[in-house]
Amino acid sequence: MPKTTYDVRVQPHALIPMRDGVRLSAHLTRPVAEGAFPAVIEYSPYRKGVYSEPPARFRRLAEQGYVVVQYDVRGTGDSEGFTTDVYQDPERQDGYDVVEWVAAQPWCDGNVGMWGISYCGVVCWQVAAQAPPHLKAIIVRSGTDDVYTEWTNPGGLPRPYMYENYAPLMTAYNLAPPNRELVGDKWAQMWQERLERNVPWGIGFIEHLTDGPYWRQRSVRPDYDRVKCAVFVIGGWADWYYHPLLRAFSALNVPKRAMIGPWSHMWPEDAIPGPRIDGVRECLRFFDHWLKGIDTGLLDEPPVTLFIREYREPGVVYTEDVGSFRYEDNWPPARAQAMRLHLGDGDLLSEPPGEERSDSLKYDPTVGVAAGKHGGGAFPPWGMPLDQRSDEAKSLCYTSRALRQDLEVVGVPQATLHVRSTAGVVGFVVKLCDVAPDGTSSLVTKGYLNATHRNSHERPDALVPGEAYELGIELLACAYRFAAGHRIRLDITCADLQNAWPTPERCTVTVLRGGTHASHLVLPVTPASEADLPRPDLQPSPYPLPALHELSPPQYTVTSDLANDTVTVAYVTGSGAGVNHSRFTVSRADPAKAVVDSGYRMEISSLGEEIVIETQTITSSDALAFHHLVEAQIRVNGREHFRKSWQVSVPRGPA
Repeated sequence: MPKTTYDVRVQPHALIPMRDGVRLSAHLTRPVAEGAFPAVIEYSPYRKGVYSEPPARFRRLAEQGYVVVQYDVRGTGDSEGFTTDVYQDPERQDGYDVVEWVAAQPWCDGNVGMWGISYCGVVCWQVAAQAPPHLKAIIVRSGTDDVYTEWTNPGGLPRPYMYENYAPLMTAYNLAPPNRELVGDKWAQMWQERLERNVPWGIGFIEHLTDGPYWRQRSVRPDYDRVKCAVFVIGGWADWYYHPLLRAFSALNVPKRAMIGPWSHMWPEDAIPGPRIDGVRECLRFFDHWLKGIDTGLLDEPPVTLFIREYREPGVVYTEDVGSFRYEDNWPPARAQAMRLHLGDGDLLSEPPGEERSDSLKYDPTVGVAAGKHGGGAFPPWGMPLDQRSDEAKSLCYTSRALRQDLEVVGVPQATLHVRSTAGVVGFVVKLCDVAPDGTSSLVTKGYLNATHRNSHERPDALVPGEAYELGIELLACAYRFAAGHRIRLDITCADLQNAWPTPERCTVTVLRGGTHASHLVLPVTPASEADLPRPDLQPSPYPLPALHELSPPQYTVTSDLANDTVTVAYVTGSGAGVNHSRFTVSRADPAKAVVDSGYRMEISSLGEEIVIETQTITSSDALAFHHLVEAQIRVNGREHFRKSWQVSVPRGPA
C-alpha cells in the first residue's frame, strides 16, 4: 500500500510549561491533517529562529506523518529562564518533561522519538538515560556518550577547540535576545534576565579539567542500562565522535543500529567528504519501525553499516573519500583477530620481541601541524590531516615491511607502551598511519593519554622521573583497508598541537621495547566474513556533492615566530550565526605557557534595531594554573547596551 504524503505547516512558538514555571519555546512542524501522529523531538542551545518554511529534514518527516518538535534550551533562543552551565540539571530534567508533555498532546499518538546531531545528539542520550515512559526511539548523530573523555579532555588532555570556538560562540549565543516577533511584550524582561543570570559555559570547562561527578552527570557512560528505548547511532570517520558512538552501541542492551560513513560533522545527506547518502530515508525507516510499527525490513538487515576506508592522498580538504559501505553483524566484528606488532629498531615486527632496547624523544609541544583539526574543529570539512612526515620528523616511528596482500583493520587498535620520562607530567599521542609506496604517510587513527591519568581521569598521579611505567593507550576506532605494497606505521610523540593542550614541563621521554618491556601495537585484523551478508541498500543523497572549487575556505594558518620560538594556529571562519576568530600560541621554549585568544561576533536585526554581540575569550596556562577571561559587549543601534567580564583561575595540577 503506498504511503500517504501530507502537506506540512509550521506552528511557531508553542509554549511548553516546565515544572518550575519556565516555558520553553517550540516550533511544531506538522502534517496538515486531522488525527494524532508520532512525534520526534530535537532540542538545541543554538537558537531555532523564526521560520515558516521548515528545515528540509523536518519537512520530510512531517510529510510522512510525524510531528517534529524543535525547542530552545531554557535561557536560550525564545525559551524563558536562564542557563549557567552546559547540560545543566534543569535542562536535562526539561528533556524528560518535554517528552511526556508531547506524548499527552491531542496531535500526538503517544509514540515519541528524539534525534539530533552534536549537542542535540548528546541530549538524546541524557534524556534516554532518564527513561521517560513515552520515549520509544532515539537517533544520535555525532553525540558522545562521555562528555569528558570524548569532547572536552580526550585522554585527560584539555582540547583547545573548547576555548578557540565553543566558549566564545556559546557566550554570545547565550547573551543574545529572544526573537521579539515571537515573544512580544516579554522580550525586554526575558533578555534582561539572560544578561543578569546567564554564565559563560567556558567557566565550567576550565573549572573541571579532571573527571568526576560534574561530567558523570552529563554522560550516559558507563551505566548504559539506563537507556530503555531503541537506538540508532550515526557517525563519520572525518568527525570526532564515531568512537564513543560505536562503544555505546556495543554496550547497549536494547534494539540498536549503527552506521559510520566517511562524513565530517554533518548529516549524511549533506556531508563532506562523501559519498553522501539519503540519511533522512534511513532515519524514516528506523522511526517507522519503532514509532509506527511498520515493517520496514529493518530487523532483517545486519545492525551495523560501515564505510571501509582505503588510502587516498592526504589533503586539507577533499569532497569524497575512497572506500565502500558494507554490513557487519556486530561491533566489534566477532571474527576480528588480534595481530600483535612489536616495536623494533624502527620496525613494527610480528616476531617475538628481542632483547631490551630503548628509543628517546625530546618533547616538542609544537608537533601536530600535520594532524589537522580532528573533526574539522570550527570549520568542517577543512583541517583534514596532511602527509604526516613533517610531524614524524619529531616523533618516534616504527614501520612494518611492505604488505604482501591487503589487510583490513576493523575495530579498536590498542598500544601498550613502556615509558620513562624526565618530567612528572607528559602526554602521549599515538598515531596509526598508512605509508604508500612513494613514502606518503596518511593518518588512519590515533589515541591520546596524559600519562598522569594512566590509572584514573578523576585522580591524576604524577610520574616519578626516571621510573618505568606501562601505559595502555586505546586508539580511536577505525575501519580501514591497507593495500598490498603499503606499510603500517606507528608514530609516538608527546603533542598534538591543534587538538591537545601542551603539558607544561620540558622533558625527554624514553620508550622501552623488547625483553620484559615489550612495547607493542595490537591491530584488530578482520578476514573476509564467512556470512553471506547483503550489500547495504543505501540511496544517494538528493543533494549532489559540490566541486572542490565551490567550497569557501576559512582563513587558516600555522605560523612560527622564530625570535620567540612559538607557533600559532590562527583562523577566521563563519560559525553558526556569526564569525569566530582564534589565535592559539604555544611556546616551544616554555610549554607551560600557552594561550588561546579567541572571539565571536554575531549581528541580529530585530524590528528596526541592529544588535551586535561580541565576545572575547582569553584562555591561558602557566606552570601553576589555567586562566580564563571572558568579556562580552552588546551594542544596540551603535550604542553600548551591555558590557560584562568574568574571570577564573584554577590550579594546574598534573595537567
